[in-house]
Formats: sequence, structure tokens, C-alpha cells
Amino acid sequence: MRLRSIVSIPASGAGLSGALESQADAVLLTLADDNLPVDDLRSAATAAVAEAARAGKAVLLAVNHPRTQLLRGDLEAVLSTDVKAVVLHHAVEPQDVRDTAVLLREFELQRGIEPGDTLLFPMVDTARGLLRCGEIASAAPRVGGIVFHSRHYAHDVGARDEQKGDRLAHARGQVVATARANGGLPLIVADGLEAQYLSQYGFAGIILRELRNVPAANAAFTPYDEIRTQHQQALERFEQARIEGLWVARHGERIVDAAAARRSRRVVE
Repeated sequence: MRLRSIVSIPASGAGLSGALESQADAVLLTLADDNLPVDDLRSAATAAVAEAARAGKAVLLAVNHPRTQLLRGDLEAVLSTDVKAVVLHHAVEPQDVRDTAVLLREFELQRGIEPGDTLLFPMVDTARGLLRCGEIASAAPRVGGIVFHSRHYAHDVGARDEQKGDRLAHARGQVVATARANGGLPLIVADGLEAQYLSQYGFAGIILRELRNVPAANAAFTPYDEIRTQHQQALERFEQARIEGLWVARHGERIVDAAAARRSRRVVE
């Protein structure tokens, strides 16, 4: 599942038709919104998930935090095979991830979904979450990466938001390193104007609201041919090494182990 560009829209479905007609890889429907009654959002989200899946878009669902006591109702109303991943806002400790993972498994088993198929992307948007980012990323096998919300993080630490520059560089770098080290995707919530810079920083994709920024995001987060070739060669070396009974392969000055091979396979595919 490619997640270069993810268009975020309300679970009410406002803006859904435009998102489905765009070149975005995925649509993010947000249930974590207190501006509308939660039951109305869930009902609308169920219909929007089905419509997006019919259009061939990957569907992500931003759910309410488990401590709001709304998460079970969110999953009961909306979770299906069409929901490829859930985004958990305000992940500040590993237990937030574990609580969400337990409920996901419960409903997967009830609905004939392969346990673990629904990926989980915790969102780091506070200093507390950043300090425990590594524990959060490794709290459950289904964690598919980390989402960094720079604006919310900046508000939490009393800084000014930025997508480019050194003001939040440490936080961005820590999220990228943590997600990559755990075999996941580092994603960022941003407006898309700095997509090229953020891709060079190490992020794999962007969550945005402006459809006009989708083409630029796709271009920014698509690996260059040279990079794809390097990953293809590394993968071939690793597969040959495994045939020979070795656990790692040499690729130039690099060592290609199983984790590196998984990253290369994601780039190539």
C-alpha cells in the first residue's frame, strides 16, 4: 500500500468526491472530531468507506483515543475489510497503542478479517509522545509507522510551527529514525508546500487537506529511478544470500539484513 499522499477529510464525507477523483494514494476519514455528533459521523463514515473502496482508494480511519471511551463504538460501526489502517491521535504512551490493538483484533476476528491486517499508525503530537516514540512504535506488531503532527507538537511545546528549517528538526528527525528503525513508514501532517523538503528529510508520505498539492506530493515521495535500482540490487543480493544459506548479504560497503530487505522491497513494489 503506497501512502505518498493521503487526503484528510471529515468522516461526514465532505470533500469525498474530490478526493476520490484526485491522484491521492489514500483517503483519511476523521472520526476524532467533536464538531458533529459521533453517531452521525460513524454512519456517514461507513458509507464513505464503502464508496472510497469502490473507487479503488486505500481508506484510513482516524479514530477516537481509547481513553475517550469512544474507540469501541468507532470500530464497531466502521471497521471492515475496506479499512486498511487506523490513525490514533495523541499517542503519548505504549498502552494507548496496545489498547487500540486489542480492540482491533477483537473486531477483526468478529468480521472475518485476518488478525493484524488493519495497520495502526500512532500520531506523535506532544512532547510526551516524542519522548516515548520508540516504545510507541514497538508496542504492537500491527504498527505500520508513525505520524508526526508538527503544528500540534509545536503548540504543545510552546514553539512556532514550521515544516522547514531547524526549529522542529530534532522532533522530525526522531520520528523518521524511530519509524524507519521499526520497519514502518514515517508520515507527516502538513500542507504540502514543503513536500519535496520533507521527502528529503526522510518522510515517506504526507497527510494533507488541499487537493491541489496531491500531484506535487506524489512526485516528491516517489523514489528516483536510481534509488529504486539501488534497492532492487540490494534485494537481489539478499535473496541470493538466503539461497546460499547466509543471513545477510553484502552490497558494496553496505550489509543487507532482513530489515533492510523489507525496506527495499517496499520501495521496489
